[in-house]
Order: sequence, then C-alpha cells, then structure tokens
Amino acid sequence: MSLGLHARRCYVPVLALITLLSLPLGIASAQTPSTLYTFSSGTQDWFRNFGAVSTSATFSNSSGSLLITETSAAAGGAQAFSDGFNTIREGAPFSLGCCGGLDVTGLSSLEFDLGHNGVGPINVQFFTQATPASNFIALGPDLAVTSGVHTYSVPITGLTAAQQTYMRTIGMSVRDHAGEGNLTWTLGEVRSVGTPLSSRTIADHSGSNFDGVICNFDCGAIVGGNGGQNNSGMTVSSGALHWTDLGGGPGAAVTWGNGTQDSGGSFNARPVDLSNYDFVTIRMSATGTDPTEGIQFYMQTGSGFNYQALNDTLPVDGAFHDIVFPLAAITSREFVDTNGINLFGHAGDLAISVDSVIYSSVPEPASMGLVGLGILSLARRKRKL
Repeated sequence: MSLGLHARRCYVPVLALITLLSLPLGIASAQTPSTLYTFSSGTQDWFRNFGAVSTSATFSNSSGSLLITETSAAAGGAQAFSDGFNTIREGAPFSLGCCGGLDVTGLSSLEFDLGHNGVGPINVQFFTQATPASNFIALGPDLAVTSGVHTYSVPITGLTAAQQTYMRTIGMSVRDHAGEGNLTWTLGEVRSVGTPLSSRTIADHSGSNFDGVICNFDCGAIVGGNGGQNNSGMTVSSGALHWTDLGGGPGAAVTWGNGTQDSGGSFNARPVDLSNYDFVTIRMSATGTDPTEGIQFYMQTGSGFNYQALNDTLPVDGAFHDIVFPLAAITSREFVDTNGINLFGHAGDLAISVDSVIYSSVPEPASMGLVGLGILSLARRKRKL
C-alpha cells in the first residue's frame, strides 16, 4: 500500500538524543532568503500552466538554465509557465511533486533571471497561486522582459499572511507577442529576497481561530474528542486553545500546522522553514490536582519526518507560564513538517490552555530565566499511534 503524507506522519518516531550543541543546518527552503531554482539538472517540475488551446511549448535544460521553447500553432500566443503545485523548490527533501508550497513569510520579493531570443520587449505578468485554494494573484504590474537574460524583481509584500505561507506555484504569464512569433525563453535562477524575521507567531488563537491545530497522537486523552487526528474536543475562546486532558494515561500530543491558520485544522499544512529561530516559547496553563505536568516540545523534520524533542515541566496552578525551549540541537529546521507539544501522563484530569506558540531568534526578556529548563530529560519515551 502506498503511503501518502498523512499516513507517513503516523510512523513510529525515534526520539532523538538531544544535546545543546549547535549543529549545521541544510539549505533553507522558505522564509530564509535563498535560491529557489538553479536548474542544475532537468526541468524541476516546471510546466505549461495555462493558455489557449492554440498555444504550446516544450521544456528542456541547457547548461543549468530552463529553456521554454514555444511551439504554438498561433505563433507568439499568450501562455503561462510555472513550477508544480506540489513542489517546494529545487533540492527539497522530497522528490518533485510532493508536499510542496513555498513559504515566504516576512520576505520582500522574488527575483527571476529571465530572457528570450526575440528582438523587442515582451510584457510578462509574474504570479503565484496561493493558499490551499490556489488563488491566482499577480505579483505587481506586468514587466517588459527584453532579449538576453536579465534579473526581474517582483514584490511579495502585497500578499496576505495566509498567501505568503502557502504559495502553491510561482510562475510567469507571457502576453501575446504575435509580431515576434514563437520564442525560446531562458530562466536561469529564481530567488527569494528580503530580511528574515526575528520572530514568528505560529499560533496565537486570536478570536476563535484554531490556527491549524489538530491532535497528532494519543488523541483518546482529549475529553469530548472522537480520538481522530483532528481538533474535536478542543475549543478556542479568550485568545487561547482549550481542552481537558484525561488522567490515568498518556496525555495528548497536538500539532500546529503551517498554512492552515484560517481553517479548522487538518493535514493540509505545508512544511515550514524555522531555521531562522533559536528558541520557541509556548505560553500555556494547566489546572488540576497534579502538582506539575511534563511538557514535551517536538518537531518532525526532514524527508524522514524525524521526531526530535525537548522536555520541560509546567506548574499546575491555573496560571499562564512561558516555557522556552532552545532549538540549537534540533536538526533540519529548514524543513519542519510538524511542530507541537506532547503531554506526559498525569493522574488526574487537566484543563489545558495554550495562549501562543512563538519562534524567535532570542527569547523574550521575561522568559530568559526559563531557557535552561528546556534541556531534554529522557525520563520518558512516547510511542506514536
């Protein structure tokens, strides 16, 4: 049986032994500005996205550039080309056509090294298809692309937050150029540009927003839930996520998805680049009869969805506390498939509230004293369902 992304998230994890050593990270794939396509080989899943039935084109690679050769019956007719709907970028941990959607949160522009073999300038509309709905959005006004290869910069600052986290495609729509006839287009590189954010809020549960949260495993611990990988049994009110965690067994593990912040929560999330950040702060509270509750922060990263974790302790006193986890020893943060918290077992029922999940390059001043508490304790291993 072929396992898709949803099923692969249900593998039995290997709990990594974590030490607070800085480990090298791979090439960043999203909100770290970087080269997205170099066309080092092949066509990297680029294709003819749309156009009239009288237009067509072939794709090839020449010396590290993508060549798009028009073969239209109506010579010089308008048509559009883009990367695949499920390809993040060249060199992503997965093969082409899997698990994609570019995250450019906080960045300012995309750059295309583009040209053609014609004589005059040709108007080109650069675009993205963003959010799970693949909404078509023009990236600024048309640009006049001239012969030879030159760099063209297009803004992404006009995109909404939801669109920036979930760009299904990036591409170019070539306007009609019948006077030039069929042309060959050369695309050398595509880059994301901008200053990385120093802080990123994955979830703040403002209003009644679930911020893409689901139960990931041990879901039977959520009172009122149906035991599935969804957000049944959870509520959002007063700017926080709430659920009652059943005592007498393992606690629930919940995951916040990227790119599904405006939905009820599903595995429709996109992998996210969190390599810019050195800390994550979980603001949460617990109310019950147990004196403390163990909290395990976890990430599943890379093509193997490697399960890596850090442990800490939350006082069960009904008050909100900032739990700060240093991330230096968690590898492959440039490709984070899931990130969330896993509750240790506890004797009595616990009323859990989570106010926010915030990644940052430095911890908040009020949280500095808590950083040392994020060091991993291997007192407990947890099996995923």
